[in-house]
Amino acid sequence: MRYFYFPIAAALALLVTCSSQAAEKPRPEQNNQNQPKKVWTNDDMDRLRSQGLISIVGQESPAPAANVSETPAEPAYPAYESRLDDPQWYADTAAALQDELDKRTAALRRQQTAIAQAADRITQPGLALNQPDAGVTPAQGVANLEAQVQEVQSQMDELSDLARQHNIEPGVLRS
Repeated sequence: MRYFYFPIAAALALLVTCSSQAAEKPRPEQNNQNQPKKVWTNDDMDRLRSQGLISIVGQESPAPAANVSETPAEPAYPAYESRLDDPQWYADTAAALQDELDKRTAALRRQQTAIAQAADRITQPGLALNQPDAGVTPAQGVANLEAQVQEVQSQMDELSDLARQHNIEPGVLRS
């Protein structure tokens, strides 16, 4: 067996040479650490802006109004300690879960209809490769889709239980 020591030795020599040259390069001086740092104020910003040295991206905040009352305004919406106490959160979450349930139920119905039509020798002319497949076999596809529908239904049941624990009215989840 023939060993090739020369390429390994050349690579190591090149590595040592390059690393020693990088270590010998002069570094910039770090004398500016002892200089005091400049604290910029709003007056400095106005001066720099007038010289064209500052640019602002977006809208500039308006100047504070002089006639602002000291009492804070009441919020337009009720404040809750937790999102679990907010009926709107339950309504939004229930609506999203209902949409997902509708999509999955429709996919299950399509799969069941396709199986029934295939039994009557009515099939689609080809395979849609740009759409996800429900399963390896038609029966497994139906089982997968039923499991997905059941999963979303259980999430809706858990949300309903959570709403009941936090004294949210049942009608909130149905709207």
